[in-house]
Amino acid sequence: MNVGMYSAAAGMRVGQDYQQMISENLSLQSVPGYRQTLPVFSTDPTLASDGLQSGTSGNPSGIQMKGVTDFSQGPIAPSTGPYHMAIEGKAFFEVREADGSTSYTRDGAFSISPRGELRTADGAAVLGSGDSAITVDPATASTASVGSDGTISIGGATVGKVGFAHFANPSASLQPGAEGRFTATKPSDVEQGLAAGDQVMPSSLEQSNGNPVQQMADMIQAVRLYEANQKSVMAVDDNTNQLITTLGAHPQG
Repeated sequence: MNVGMYSAAAGMRVGQDYQQMISENLSLQSVPGYRQTLPVFSTDPTLASDGLQSGTSGNPSGIQMKGVTDFSQGPIAPSTGPYHMAIEGKAFFEVREADGSTSYTRDGAFSISPRGELRTADGAAVLGSGDSAITVDPATASTASVGSDGTISIGGATVGKVGFAHFANPSASLQPGAEGRFTATKPSDVEQGLAAGDQVMPSSLEQSNGNPVQQMADMIQAVRLYEANQKSVMAVDDNTNQLITTLGAHPQG
């Protein structure tokens, strides 16, 4: 096996995966509360996750990459939506998906449906305390106020309280899903309520924690990584062809 060819090809695959990761970050940059994915590069085959480039005993030096979610706080900006809210801290909003499963999100761009149900931007139900749905009278929905603990009040009367969950180690407990939401890998990891020190910010939205300028710079780096390894593949291929041609012209007797 030509180790140089194999290593360069592995590098091309990593460059391609790196570009795909950055593209996904950029495409979801406008989703409130989106958690960017960061690359981790390694030459240790045991650190490559399933589905990404992995090494073999014949290519111990091949570069590999896996993606990890960055759970750091994103910037919080004012918003005009009466049901928009952001979390300053570690907790997540709880959402009921169409299939009945529960997912977790930092996207607090909520609104009231025509039936008076608190929903996410794509129509999923926002859960209240105790996994119950939050419903308000559509006729008075525009006069609602949100408290720093997620309590929703209309005319001074409490009509519901948004449900929250937090995780001691979100990197180990949460699996990325669609639209920047997450699912829990183990139900036992879910801790109900806000984490200590958390606060709900009414009439606000958390922005993505990614930096689009940095993402574009990383994209250039990813393209250069791919091109450098592509040139290496071509160089190894040319050398191999020359070797074959030379040996073919001078057969050993």
